[in-house]
Amino acid sequence: MAADLTGRKALITGAAGGIGQAVARLLDGHGMQLILVDRDETSIRSASQALLTPPEIMTCDLSDREDVERLCGSIRNNHPDLYALVNNAGIGLPGPVDALDMDVIDAHLEINLRAPIRIMRAVAPLMTARGDGAMVATVSLGGVLALKDSAPYSASKFGLRGFLCGFHQEMHPKGVKVSGIYPAAVDTPMLHHEAMHGGSVLNFVDKVMTPEDVAQAILRGIYTGKLEIYVPYSASLTARFVAAFPWMLRPLLPLLEKFGEAGRKKFVAKKGLG
Repeated sequence: MAADLTGRKALITGAAGGIGQAVARLLDGHGMQLILVDRDETSIRSASQALLTPPEIMTCDLSDREDVERLCGSIRNNHPDLYALVNNAGIGLPGPVDALDMDVIDAHLEINLRAPIRIMRAVAPLMTARGDGAMVATVSLGGVLALKDSAPYSASKFGLRGFLCGFHQEMHPKGVKVSGIYPAAVDTPMLHHEAMHGGSVLNFVDKVMTPEDVAQAILRGIYTGKLEIYVPYSASLTARFVAAFPWMLRPLLPLLEKFGEAGRKKFVAKKGLG
């Protein structure tokens, strides 16, 4: 990790969330000039108080296609020297498909898949013109192994994983790095909601990671351009093995859910969520 990031620009979506704030603090500590993007300007401004250097703040509703196009235009016009794009924003609302409103399903596809694709497409010519830059996306192990009550989430993350794989191959010869980050469960408000509102208990089979763990992986992606980075690597081994033989998941599910429910209860107690 020899490259000097000081003074280089980085744009982070979902910057007001737990992972987004951790990424902002880490990149700010490396001297990068930050552009923070989220729906809620008040939340971004509050989060930016912890930074050493005042960031540029941009609001964007990633579920709104016109708003995403406005963001892309602003990047093209005002930040042609953008060095790092961190597509971190995401949504995950658990529930069986037939109980979810179609608007909720569409939101997963817009925020988790379509918006990051559009932003990467807008940024690519800027980076290829210079022959450098890095694009990193927070995906999920949900993009490797699909679970019940998370079908729309996994559909969006599987799609993002596929896009990154192809896009990585296109950008590598042009000097641009493309990486996907695949965390297991991360201690964020989203996980707290899932723990209390019917999210998959399999989130709690393995160790729950911190936002700082994911931020370090994102920094690694910026430096190395490794296609897939797993957080933790150990959790990925089980997920990738079962994903290769998806028929195994259903018979194993009762045992895994037993372990997961025990882990969920410990997590809820530790966080005082009950």
